[in-house]
Amino acid sequence: MSFSARDILIQLLTFVSSGAHYLGALLAGLLNHLLPKVQIPADLIDPLGYLLVLTLFLVLVQVARKLATIVVMVGWVLMIVRIVMLYGEQGSR
Repeated sequence: MSFSARDILIQLLTFVSSGAHYLGALLAGLLNHLLPKVQIPADLIDPLGYLLVLTLFLVLVQVARKLATIVVMVGWVLMIVRIVMLYGEQGSR
C-alpha cells in the first residue's frame, strides 16, 4: 500500500481538524461549566479549537527555542573551559 504526498497531507489535515474540534469542544464545555450563564455557540467550537492548537504550537516552539538556547550556551561554556584547560596544560610544560 503506497500513499502519495497528497494522501498523507489530507490525513494530517484531517487529524489536526479532528483534534482542533475535540479541543474546542473541551474548551467550550469548560467555559460553559465555569460560566453557566454564558452558552458558547456551536459555531465557535472549531475556531476555539484552532486557536488552542495554534497557542499550544507557539508555546511548544518557544520552549524548544529556550531549550536550544540553553544547549548552545552550555556548549560554548564547555568549549571555552576546554580551551582554557588546554592552554593551562601547555603553559605548565
